[in-house]
Parts: sequence; structure tokens; C-alpha cells
Amino acid sequence: MRNRTPRMLCGTLMFFMVAACTDDGSNEKATLSASQVCDSTLHPPSAAALARLASTDHFTELTGTNQLGDATKFSLRLAAKRLHRSAKERNACWVYKAGDNRGIPLLIVEFEPSESHPAPDEEARKAESDRLVYPLGSYAEINGVMGANLYFSCSTKGLKGTLPFVRASMYSSGGQLAPGSTPDDRMAVLNDVARGLTEELGCAAEAALPARIPAPTNG
Repeated sequence: MRNRTPRMLCGTLMFFMVAACTDDGSNEKATLSASQVCDSTLHPPSAAALARLASTDHFTELTGTNQLGDATKFSLRLAAKRLHRSAKERNACWVYKAGDNRGIPLLIVEFEPSESHPAPDEEARKAESDRLVYPLGSYAEINGVMGANLYFSCSTKGLKGTLPFVRASMYSSGGQLAPGSTPDDRMAVLNDVARGLTEELGCAAEAALPARIPAPTNG
């Protein structure tokens, strides 16, 4: 599981960096505050966490369309609508530091349906020092300095049937996160964006994600 996640996220990163190049620049990227990113899903504690992650409160997101002609800007509506599509077609939240013209995202948050999740107790017992397991949702972890995952109960139906869980993933580009930020900051951001999607999907009660994240069980 933990060995597979970085490769999956990096594959997505490469696709969207190519896709982002199809944005012709005709839509000027608006500067957003931390509370406005990812369709304004971050509440004050997680907005403050994002500002710590970036050492700034000024951000931008993708605009325009990708190679498939789909909007690249994140919205909860599109994320819910495209949840059961292929990885290339799902709607993800790409956050950049304002003024950083290198095209390297600060972080990416994306969602996919899942039929299962790792066992929290088992994963906490065997976790290495760079992996923290949180008693959050069905399973949550911070994996090293770049990855984070949060599985939560949310039954959704697609062409292949109904799946009982949704996996929220966060990928942080190497060297982009501020040295003073913490794993809790990343999980706080991921949790709030996930909470926003549960509202859109109508499964907030089922997912039962808290407003504030608990401490990791193996930290």
C-alpha cells in the first residue's frame, strides 16, 4: 500500500503537468487566500495550516481546460461528478504559491472511490518512523514528506457498481513545504477538503470526519 501510493501520485502529477500546459494563459490566475483554495473548503484552523505549509497566504490554482477539454479548476461539484471516471478525467485541486512561475504545485488533492481500506491498527503497528497513522475516518496516514491518504465511508455508485469508501490523497512536491510545517498541517488540509466533498456527495454523516484532526496513534 505505502509503496504503491507515491508511484500512483507521481503518475497523476506527470499527467496534470502536461494537461496544465494546455491552459493558454488567456484566463489570468486569480490570487487566492488560504481559505479560498479548493473551492473554499478550508476552515480557519486548516487555512492557517496551509499558510504554514507554504509560508504564505497567497495562492493560485489551475485555470482553463486540460487536453480532454475538461475544466482544470477544482470544484466540489466537478469532483463529485467525475469521482468514478478514470484518473485522467477526475477533478483534482492543484494549489500553487502565488508568484511561483515554475509550474510546480505546492500540493495536489484528489479523490477516487475505493472498495476497501488498510486496517488502522495493523498499519499503526508496522508503520516506520516517517509514517504517521491517524484515528481519522476509516484510515488516515501521513507517508513521508510528500504523501498523505484519508479513506472515509461514503457509498457512491458508478458504471462498475457501488463502492463503500472514498480515498482522498494529497501529494506535496519535494522542497515546496516550509521547514516549520508539520504532518498535522497536511492532514488538517486534507481532512477539510474531504469534509467538503462529503457534503457535496451527501455522505457527511456516514463519513463522520471531525472538524479537528486527532493526534496520530503512533506519533
